[in-house]
This record gives sequence, C-alpha cells and structure tokens, in this order.
Amino acid sequence: MKITIIGGGLAGCSLAYIFRQLGLKSVLYEAGPTLAGGASGNFAGLYNPRLSVLRGPESHLYASAFVMALRLFPKFDDIDLSLTGILHLLDDERKDRRLRQTVPNWSWPSDHMRLVTKGEASDIAGIPLDHDALYLPTGGSIAPQKLCARYVDGTEYHLNTPIEDLDDIDADIKILACGPAVQKFAPELPIIPVRGQISQLEASTTSSNLQCSLCYHGYILPAVEGIHTLGATFLPNSDNAEIDEMDDLENTQRLGMAIPALKECTNVIGQRASVRATSRDRFPVIGKAPGKDNVYVSAAHGSYGILSTLAGAHLLASMILDRPRALPKQVIKTLDPARFEKRAKAKEG
Repeated sequence: MKITIIGGGLAGCSLAYIFRQLGLKSVLYEAGPTLAGGASGNFAGLYNPRLSVLRGPESHLYASAFVMALRLFPKFDDIDLSLTGILHLLDDERKDRRLRQTVPNWSWPSDHMRLVTKGEASDIAGIPLDHDALYLPTGGSIAPQKLCARYVDGTEYHLNTPIEDLDDIDADIKILACGPAVQKFAPELPIIPVRGQISQLEASTTSSNLQCSLCYHGYILPAVEGIHTLGATFLPNSDNAEIDEMDDLENTQRLGMAIPALKECTNVIGQRASVRATSRDRFPVIGKAPGKDNVYVSAAHGSYGILSTLAGAHLLASMILDRPRALPKQVIKTLDPARFEKRAKAKEG
C-alpha cells in the first residue's frame, strides 16, 4: 500500500509515526524548506486537553489524546518535554463556573485533575496568584518542531516539494495534513486560517520562580535559560505571518491583568507569528474527504493540535486499515469532514 502525506507539521508527522509503528511505509511531502515551518514550529507548546463542562464528543477527543500523549511523549528523547503541570486560573466568573463543573463531570482522579485554592495554586506555581485554579498535575509542554522531527525519524520525507494536484501523486492513499492549504485540494471544507503570535519574555526576579505553566486568557510557561514562552494572540481569517509588535503588547498586557505578580515582566526579546487552521465549528476535521476516492484529511487542529493530531493519526490509520476504531462512533461522526455538507442539507430540508 502506497501512502502519501501532504504536510510536514504535527498532523502529517504524527501520521508518519503511527503508520511506521504499524509496519507501513509512507512518504511525506512538505512545501516549505523545513518540517514544522508553520504553526507547528513554535518554541514550545502545551499538551493540554480542551476543557469543557460536560463529557461529549469534543471533550472525549481531547481526553483520549491527552492519555495517548502521557504514554508516548516520555518515550522520546530531545523534545524538550517539561512535566511541570498546568494551572488553569479561574480568573473570570464564566470560567469559574465552567471549570468547577468540569472536575466532577470528567471524573478524573485527583492526581490528574483537581481544583485548588489560590493559596494552593500559589504554592504550586511558586509565585503569588489571585485566583483559585483547576490543576492538571500531569500536563506539560514540548517543543513541537522537535516532536515533528522525532515523529518522522525513519520515514521518507521531501522538503521544498509543493504538491499542486492530487492526480500528480501515485499513491493508494493520499492524506491532506497541510493546515490552511487543505482548501486548495478540498475547497468545500470550511477551513479557516488563524493568525497567532507568541512572545519570548525575559524572566524577572519574580517570574524566575514560576514552577508550572499557567493558563488564563493566554498562557505562560516556566522560564528556560531565563526566557518564558508567552502566548498567544488569535486573529481568525488572517493568513498574515508577519511579526506585529502590538501582538507582543497584547500578550504582555493579558499576562499582567491575570497575574499581577508578573505585571512588570514585559521585556519581550523574541517572537514568532504563524498561521494555524481551524474550522467553522472550531473542531478538527479528520476522516475521509467528501467525494474523493482514497483521500483523507487531518486538519483544523487549532490551538490544541499537539493532542488532536496524535488522536487523529490513530483514527485515520484505523480507518485506512479497517481496524477497530481508536475513538467512539459519535466522536468520529463529529470529526467527519462531511459533517458540514450534511448540516447544510439538513437545513435546506
């Protein structure tokens, strides 16, 4: 079976890894000069489930993917794995209500998820915090670009090789895993480009004591060699990957508002802007491409792509090999690329 993967970010590279684990060969094509040259190339990224009040198809995807990551990532060397835990600050009324319900409804054991008071959160973080928090002790971060490199170790891949037409590819299976560029091959899919910029922040005397990652209406990671990763802005329908100083200002202002102890931590010494992809319903698009024989899609992973790309790779492999599915039927239906067409027809009916 000849398998071609288009796209050298997390979506494509994780597929290459899963296929190799199953004893299958794939060939990956990346249009740019490096792997993870787009949104997957950030300095660091959280592996962090998308939290919701109830357990439904969306939360089941991220919960399952989180478990997959906990098992897989420690097996890899040189991905900058940081097992510091993550605190989600309850810093507004809506989030407070939502996350307080998340804990009992998800029913995770306390060593994976629990609510903590602001005093306990401050002790965990190593800095003063003004809010209670939901604590994920086993959450952490990795370097996405390094993870992509580990994923493709042993896989044939080609850089600087843009694919213009799927008919140019001699393969039994073709997989679109190229972020916003998926629309070039499947324009019927509502893939939306989203500009995001992360900032590198010089650690201050106080912020140097930060011991875990903090999520608010942004996030900050503990300093590595005196530098924090801070992010990220979110601008839908923009494919502009140019650096914007106003985005750095937005990132630092949000940090200071959420965590007053870090209000003076404003010295930006680097940044990176990129374009990631989301969908109309802000849920990944994973499955068989509508109306195309032997063409599959793994796209629109948005801000949680470190996890959803891994789960998506397992799912597509099981679909292609017609093996027991890695996710429940309702989750697969919610991810299905054909869902948008089906919804449109249902409205017309």
